Amino acid sequence: MHQGESIIGKIMPEEELKKEIRDFLEKRKIIVLCTCSNNVPRATPMDFYMDKKSNDFNIYVGPAPGRKVKNIEENPKVSIGIYTPMDTGKIQGMQITASGKERLIFLREGDDDFEKVQKIVRGKRKLLLKIIPEKIELLDYDFIKKGYSRLQYLELK
Repeated sequence: MHQGESIIGKIMPEEELKKEIRDFLEKRKIIVLCTCSNNVPRATPMDFYMDKKSNDFNIYVGPAPGRKVKNIEENPKVSIGIYTPMDTGKIQGMQITASGKERLIFLREGDDDFEKVQKIVRGKRKLLLKIIPEKIELLDYDFIKKGYSRLQYLELK
């Protein structure tokens, strides 16, 4: 196996993959935020936002207080699922992973970045969550037509 290849195909160049990820995210409005505490998982569909002025992949949500917030506070690990509905004829999906309090940042009124993030997220919120991804996996069967593996990974520092 040569560098740049995986078991199931060719790895996409990083800049091209970043563009594919951004394009995928910009066309979607809903994520499924998955949390877990005491071995009890919870999957919550939520609207999400990104800072269109930034090149990062940070995701912002305005969670209502509840189980998902408590889960993240007790166990700061999340998985996010985003998919293309099957009726489009496409097989596409994204998995985003983030863990640690430095990547899962709750913002409340009075916090430094609260007002900046409030302008990104629609509607007045009392609580905001900034999610800084550590890994993004993008599945797209159309990548095969371009000569790449259908599953691509981006590790973020």
